[in-house]
Amino acid sequence: MRFMSVPDSMSSSTASADLESLYSDERWQVLGDMIPDGLILVDRSGVIRYMNSAAESINEISRAMIVGCSLSDLIQHSRIDCSVLTDAFSRDSRINSVVRDADGRAYILSTRRYPRQWNGESNVFMVVLRNLDALAKISSRPAGDSTGLAFVPLSGEAVPSDVEPIISGEATVAVVTRGLRAIAMGSRLLVLGESGVGKTELARLLHRRSGSMDRPFVHVNCGSIPDSLFESEMFGYERGSFTGASSRGKKGLIEAADGGVLFLDEVGEIPLQSQAKMLRMLEEGVIQRVGATAPRRLRLQVIAATNRDLRTLVDEGRFRRDLYYRLSVVTLLLSPLRERRELIPLLLDRFLAEVNQRRPIPLTINPGCRRRLQEYSYPGNVRELQNIVEHLAVVCDRLATEADLPREQMDSAARQAPRPDVSSATAMLEATDFANGFDLREAVKSYESTLIEAAIQKTGSKRKAAELLNVDIATVVRKSKTQTNAE
Repeated sequence: MRFMSVPDSMSSSTASADLESLYSDERWQVLGDMIPDGLILVDRSGVIRYMNSAAESINEISRAMIVGCSLSDLIQHSRIDCSVLTDAFSRDSRINSVVRDADGRAYILSTRRYPRQWNGESNVFMVVLRNLDALAKISSRPAGDSTGLAFVPLSGEAVPSDVEPIISGEATVAVVTRGLRAIAMGSRLLVLGESGVGKTELARLLHRRSGSMDRPFVHVNCGSIPDSLFESEMFGYERGSFTGASSRGKKGLIEAADGGVLFLDEVGEIPLQSQAKMLRMLEEGVIQRVGATAPRRLRLQVIAATNRDLRTLVDEGRFRRDLYYRLSVVTLLLSPLRERRELIPLLLDRFLAEVNQRRPIPLTINPGCRRRLQEYSYPGNVRELQNIVEHLAVVCDRLATEADLPREQMDSAARQAPRPDVSSATAMLEATDFANGFDLREAVKSYESTLIEAAIQKTGSKRKAAELLNVDIATVVRKSKTQTNAE
């Protein structure tokens, strides 16, 4: 048996040329980015020649900025303590050490090796970085669950029996099942529903039930961030990028969700000037910090939610059409509480149990009070029911009765739109000319517009009119605008 031998004439310069070819090969770039550990290659002169995407994330340094720079530049700008690399590089030593990140939260195993060439020489210094905290969490998962995500079938019982009351009911269980399957496939989700209906709770539930509790869940209320700060808060910034910026730079909220779930609440409030950057994040999976010269690649699941009519915002030019279609890959609709009245007793008992944990004497709700709560329309949905229970826990000693309910809030007459009496409807019917091209749809639209305008005049604002008519503000704005344009 003969073995092929490596000729002694093979020089280190040839090996270096081979490395140059390897670094520039797109196949190597793709393969390197598939490695979950951070990988950095440094040549014998101390110049960084390669960095994969995992190393970018761990060091919080763009490879476009650091590749071609010296090892000392990496040590200076990295968010982890890389000072031991200098000694390892100068002594050609193989070292394993554990360091912490800049926030003191994650332990990073830093491994340095000198891979040998065929001639015994080493022309590259390899650094491998491994997040030990993430590794420990992965090893604690149940056997057979390598990804933390379970593929959920569309049929059959997909939700465990101990689910929260907010997802009880056949229709809502179907919503959760569809959401879990979307997350398992990596599809983006858009959750629609009125304010207070439980969109945030649904997103958190999907995060928990998908088996990814060890991964970050970053909840961003897009409506609470001022337009002038939106990009710096969402995308982060490099040090010295603007007056008042931190000397160390700052990681953005999107980057904080890397490897986990980014929940964009009130997504319809994203400033128009920032939507193009959000679109690039969704399309390419990259972000670019304010003041940075190169993008960073991320891996995250995006769930968006809104109580607004995004299609109307698109038609009005206040929301990008392409961004809307990127977000709404799978749309989940949560019905208002008045359409899911079977949840009211369950939610009532849940909120009652929560407040009783903070009371020295448990609170009890009598049947009359429960009946009134069951009949109420809840324009504020689940959040309003929770607030009512909190109110009862404060004003009552032991027993809550119907008289203890907030009178103004529970006045059902104030929550209903004005209705014409029988005599008015009869007079209107007799005055209608059915023979002269009567159109029922136009008549209904006209009457609806009349009610909306009457509610606006009575309350003095469109928001209060929406509360009076028991609809969302977007409906009042859209339909009142339609009437104005027609006139």
